[in-house]
Amino acid sequence: MKNLIRIIVIAIWVPVISSCNKGFDQLNINPNNPTELDASFLFTSAQFGTHGATMETEPTIVQQFVNPFSGITSAFNFNQLNQTYTSQNWNAEYTGTNSGATSSSGPVQLLVQILSQLKGNAARTNLYNEARIWKAYQFMMLVDSYGNVPYSEAGQAYLSNVLTPKYDNQAMIYTDLINEVTAATAALDPTKDIVKADVFYGGNIAQWKRLGYSLLLRLGMRYSKFEPAKAQAIVQAAVAGGVMTSNADNCYLKYNTTYVNPVSQTITAIANTYYLAAPFVDQLKNSGDPRLKFISGKYANPLSAPTSIPDTISANQFGLPIGYSNATLPTAPGFRGSNGSGFNYSQVNYSVFGSLTAPQFFITHAQTQLLLAEAAFRGWITGSTPDVYYANGIRAAMDQWTTYNPAAIIPLATQNAFINNPVNAYTTANALNLINTQYWVASWGNGTEAFANFRRSGFPALSPNTMPGQNITGGFVRRFVYPTLELSANSTNYQAAVADNGGPDNMDTRVFWDK
Repeated sequence: MKNLIRIIVIAIWVPVISSCNKGFDQLNINPNNPTELDASFLFTSAQFGTHGATMETEPTIVQQFVNPFSGITSAFNFNQLNQTYTSQNWNAEYTGTNSGATSSSGPVQLLVQILSQLKGNAARTNLYNEARIWKAYQFMMLVDSYGNVPYSEAGQAYLSNVLTPKYDNQAMIYTDLINEVTAATAALDPTKDIVKADVFYGGNIAQWKRLGYSLLLRLGMRYSKFEPAKAQAIVQAAVAGGVMTSNADNCYLKYNTTYVNPVSQTITAIANTYYLAAPFVDQLKNSGDPRLKFISGKYANPLSAPTSIPDTISANQFGLPIGYSNATLPTAPGFRGSNGSGFNYSQVNYSVFGSLTAPQFFITHAQTQLLLAEAAFRGWITGSTPDVYYANGIRAAMDQWTTYNPAAIIPLATQNAFINNPVNAYTTANALNLINTQYWVASWGNGTEAFANFRRSGFPALSPNTMPGQNITGGFVRRFVYPTLELSANSTNYQAAVADNGGPDNMDTRVFWDK
């Protein structure tokens, strides 16, 4: 059914040209324009088009993944600016034009169209409010990545003839996102319309409410080091509303052999250039993490890894060290040598995580429980103790692997042994490190969130990538630069945004909550 909806949307969708596209004046007006489409079809396409970070971007910054071969795809391993990758999130969300998007129009365009079409329509109040929640998710990612972005005027080229939208202040956008999520989630009503085209929950209102409040929790926690009192108030409101209660509430996309996971598809094409990073593999190995076998694999020939049976024995897994190129890797301590067409280091387990039918997660019960663990540690909530939330988050993250493959079961006894291992056992003195390191692991495959939470929390305690020739002055990339097209197509607003961000437009400038 999802594929049928997707085919219908693609076949009849005439793109609502984005804020950054050229040629708005060439858009023909006809009586069969997108405003006549059923908004539920647009919603399905917006869900499918949601940006999922490719492995060469945020997962590389937070040292879960690495490509040592110089070139476009290794930009973040080399700490180099490359617009091919820094513009991916922007292009996917605003125009739907990058390889990970599923429509010629991005989610921002589609969701703005839906909200314009359904405003004041009492018969479709749930679809309207679900679109508000999912629009907030898109803009949270955009602000977290870039800082100021087009918000109030975004997607308005067709609706209001706004061809060069202003960039809104990032902190003000966040304030509005909190208001939007709060109001939209509270307004969801199980006695009203049920959105069957919803590919997350099939229109289940109780689950949408839990998604909304879990997103609100995530929004609130972003303020933890910037404005703790505000963070506390938002977190308490989210908990009072009711966040996710089990993995059944996980928000994710499913794929099949016809409509495949775009992230997996990308890394299978040139598998011999991609490896797991040493800090990530070391964390999993040294902590005795049973998830390692689903994440990592060794192969006799790295190029043919996607079609080969992996060696998943924990002792045989070695991540590729950070700070080396393919030319300098032989000088790394403990260099493990070449292996066929690549290097003798661990790659993705292509039979589980890297499968073309692997799901793509956005907001999960595990992440939610770990955020609650930190909130409880900070004394902001009292529903349970931080150690209980922490343990529940780990169990949920481990149980989540059955979504990849029903056979990827981690028995409860194994989970408890991991949680009670002195390396992982909760302690007050080391709470923030433990909680956020597990958040890092639980966000594997959800790179935008792993990157954001690393900047917010400062954990795990990673060492900077010292690759020579880097385009950053600090230890880590802190934000993405704007697409170069904005300099010519929307120059005045671009310049104002750079100044308001605190400038310059580089990868060292921090977003507001990372100050």
